[in-house]
Amino acid sequence: MKRPGFFRVAAVVAVACMSSVSAPAATPDALAPTWRITRVIGAPWAPGESTRPPLQDWVGEAVNFKAGSVEGPGVLRCGNAVRETTSYPAEGLFQGNLPAPALEAAQALGIAHLPVAGVSLSCDSGIFEFHRVDAENMLLALDNQILTLSHSPGTLASADSPEGRVQRLLEAHFGGDMGFTPSNLKAQRIWFSRALDEAMSQYFARPTSADEVPAIDGDPFTDSQEYPQRFSVGTALMADGTADVPVRFSDAYRDRTVIYVMRREGGTWHLDDLRLGTGETLRGLLN
Repeated sequence: MKRPGFFRVAAVVAVACMSSVSAPAATPDALAPTWRITRVIGAPWAPGESTRPPLQDWVGEAVNFKAGSVEGPGVLRCGNAVRETTSYPAEGLFQGNLPAPALEAAQALGIAHLPVAGVSLSCDSGIFEFHRVDAENMLLALDNQILTLSHSPGTLASADSPEGRVQRLLEAHFGGDMGFTPSNLKAQRIWFSRALDEAMSQYFARPTSADEVPAIDGDPFTDSQEYPQRFSVGTALMADGTADVPVRFSDAYRDRTVIYVMRREGGTWHLDDLRLGTGETLRGLLN
């Protein structure tokens, strides 16, 4: 069986391309007031400190920037806040803590544009460096962990909306093992429609051969074999009892969009299918 092309990721991207790319269009002057913590990973300068970053429990928490203060979890709730715009090369990111070579370490974190614009915030509880990696996401290093903060439409949507459901599905997905396996999917079944859940069960029940490449060779939820570093949930398009929610996945090398097809069952929106970049669908590959 042939490997489906939509899961292929470019094998090599020249490191030199990073230094020649201009900074992203977003500027810290346009810092939105409300953000949501969407992912927490261990910092590359402190490898192996914990299999589960201690601040993982902050995923889903809001961070609100106000005049002279910040509202957020833990030390991110502070007063007497003063903001200053910043712009850093790879070597200056995260207060200069990236391991050498800093350019490669920045790429591994999904940073595609240098220098990186951002905001340095000084307040009662400390100094925090927020790095705007794209128009909707910024990174913050805290206690040897790196937090992703986003203000995409999904982060602002209500929990029971199609966008809000996709947002929470992906926060859970990025917070665990992203492999497409029966054991991992067991914890995700709460997000699936009955039809999708049944299709997945039938797919994994079929006999397989060690010499045969599976129909789904990678992570269909991010349309990749190499997992992206971040996601941005867009605004749903409602039609015929379903909601199409576009999700942009990003890393240092490319952006890709997957359409999450949501269907309402029992008064709750559930994932019913995925439309991938090639036009293929998850349900089609499962059959």
